[in-house]
Amino acid sequence: MIPDTSLPFTDRIDPDALPVPEVLVLSLSALLWLVLVQGWLPGPGPVPAGLEAPMDAPGVPETAAMANGLGGVAAYLLTWGAMMLAMMLPSLLPVVRRYRSDLCDSVFVPSITAFLGGYGLAWTLVGAVPLAVAALVSIRDLLTGTVIGVSVGAVAVGGLLAFAGGYQFTSLKRDLLARCGCCRSVHHRPSVARMAREGLEYAANCIGCTWPLFALMVALGSMNLLVMVGLTLVVSLERLAADGDAVARALGVVLLGAAAFTLLFGVPAV
Repeated sequence: MIPDTSLPFTDRIDPDALPVPEVLVLSLSALLWLVLVQGWLPGPGPVPAGLEAPMDAPGVPETAAMANGLGGVAAYLLTWGAMMLAMMLPSLLPVVRRYRSDLCDSVFVPSITAFLGGYGLAWTLVGAVPLAVAALVSIRDLLTGTVIGVSVGAVAVGGLLAFAGGYQFTSLKRDLLARCGCCRSVHHRPSVARMAREGLEYAANCIGCTWPLFALMVALGSMNLLVMVGLTLVVSLERLAADGDAVARALGVVLLGAAAFTLLFGVPAV
């Protein structure tokens, strides 16, 4: 018997069976990655004369942003915010799934948009920290300088690796990571302002959980795509794996090993 295909296409799809949170979050993350890889966002401006290094080299984006005034700072923060969202969105899948079950269908999209807006705003503001450091000391000069024949960059990167590795074993890291895997229940029709606040508060928790890794990212090149991909995998595994604590501890061991290697043998030329 030939099956009846006369029903409209929409009548043959069960909307409840669609993985809406996964599609929404991963599609937005993929779009942001495309924007970053294609260079569709304005850069922090031309690299200052005399600085012979690409934009993805350590300290270069911050130096360029500070050298190009408010326009450079604004472009840096815009790119930083897009980078953070692209990297962090996959780790938000459990949270978006929870909201999908709490919220009415009619308010799901605006509520999640407000949540992600608050979340992205918080991470964008974090970009002011490396800029503040760059205003006080040249990150590029620091990472490429030497003192009494000792590479300052190797010491700085090795120290950050050691700190980030040790942080993975702290009770604070465990507590924050546990909170990253869940979120507070919300009313089935929350206000947009309430969801924006939820995004800000949840981002504050994520920042506390991962800030040593992103400090390390600045030292390795804040716009280095390879570093970004590595951090995306690490952060996602910590939050999506069945035993996030075990992943965090394993990462701590790797970071401490990398710190020892860096302090002994230095880092590649930057």
